[in-house]
Amino acid sequence: MNKNYFTLTIALLFVSFFTFAQDTTAIEEPPKAWQTGAGMGLDFAQLFQLNPRQGAGQNRVGLGGAVNFFANYKKDRIAWDNLSSWQFGLQRLGSGVIAQGATEKIPFQKAIDELRLNSKIGYKTAEDSKFFYAANFSFLSQLLSTYNDPGLPGNFPKALSDTSIFLSKLFAPATITISAGIDFKPTEKLSLYYSPLGGKFIIVGNDIIASTGVHGNPVDKDGQGNIIGFDNVLAQLGSLLRVNYSSKFMEDRLAFSSAILFFSNYLENPQNIDVDWTNELAITVIKNLQLSATLNVFYDDDVMVQVTDYDAPNGVNGLGKRVSLTQQLLLKYNVVF
Repeated sequence: MNKNYFTLTIALLFVSFFTFAQDTTAIEEPPKAWQTGAGMGLDFAQLFQLNPRQGAGQNRVGLGGAVNFFANYKKDRIAWDNLSSWQFGLQRLGSGVIAQGATEKIPFQKAIDELRLNSKIGYKTAEDSKFFYAANFSFLSQLLSTYNDPGLPGNFPKALSDTSIFLSKLFAPATITISAGIDFKPTEKLSLYYSPLGGKFIIVGNDIIASTGVHGNPVDKDGQGNIIGFDNVLAQLGSLLRVNYSSKFMEDRLAFSSAILFFSNYLENPQNIDVDWTNELAITVIKNLQLSATLNVFYDDDVMVQVTDYDAPNGVNGLGKRVSLTQQLLLKYNVVF
């Protein structure tokens, strides 16, 4: 055989074998059923002054952040999405003791504390369908205890005196929704879940906190408006709509995600819709490191919130039913594994 032909034949066989090996490898590696990942964001501020000039301000320490974890399963006709997150923050303004003659130092205040879990599982109505038979579970509470002291503005993670008021802790309150319905996924970015019949439970698992009657649990009052009895659980039956959207832009450097939940209680004031809406906009600074801004909007017709009034001490003027807004800016590290 001619030497040139022999060399060409060997080269062609080598290329063919290499290409075939690549194709075989690609075929033998099915996509993963589970996709998991986590992110952690940090918000830190610090200012120290020794013998500051008049009007120069006061010491400040602030530490906050957000942690989230997701685990999504997708195989054949089953889709199961799970997401958990915790936003938190503490701050201390000033230095020294809380009052003249006291020994207690100025404490850290709670800035934010919000724990969320959500799980939705679906089964396709048909192989090529965009509709799923689905069930949804969500949980909203907080992780750290909260106290209020009549002598000091703000909320604190520990009691400062015998007169401190116990405001909240894990499962006091907690809001749980459980429902079954239909999930429509027209694209990978958008999901619309509707349940015509779902349960919503406001749980206040501590009697001291439940007796304040501010978290939505049922209370009994006398003629003067004083609370004389209470229940630890408010059970509701209603209709639920949940919309999820997430997408990436600018060659995946900019990411946006949004989830909004509407709930109407059939048993009382169904026209007053409860809303829980979370949003995040993140831009990648370097690989896996993002600058992230979150915005949460919350309204529950049964829950009393602190009414913001910038002309009132500490910016709060009593309790009432209002829309609650929470915004946070974080430097966040993400990893998928």
